[in-house]
Amino acid sequence: MTIHLPKELESSIEAVVHGGHFASVDDAMAEAARLLLHELKHHPEPPAVQDDHDPVIGSMRDDADLMDEIVADAYRRRREDKGRGIVVE
Repeated sequence: MTIHLPKELESSIEAVVHGGHFASVDDAMAEAARLLLHELKHHPEPPAVQDDHDPVIGSMRDDADLMDEIVADAYRRRREDKGRGIVVE
C-alpha cells in the first residue's frame, strides 16, 4: 500500500519517529490506522465530500485534521506507555 500525505504531515510524523516515539514510520502509521478504524467503528458517519470533481481528494482533505488528531493521540499513548522500550538509532 502506498500512502501520500501532505508534506507538513509527513514531516511531523518523521520527526516523532526520529524523536523515539515509534520505531518506524510504518509503526506510526499502523497505530494511526488502528485509531482511525476504532474511531470509525464508534462514529460510523461518512465524512462530507467537499470536492464535487474528485470525492477521494475531498474526503482526504476533510480527514486531514482527523488524521492529525489520531497521530497525536497515538504519540501521547506511546509516551504514556511505560512498558515499551524503543531504541531508535
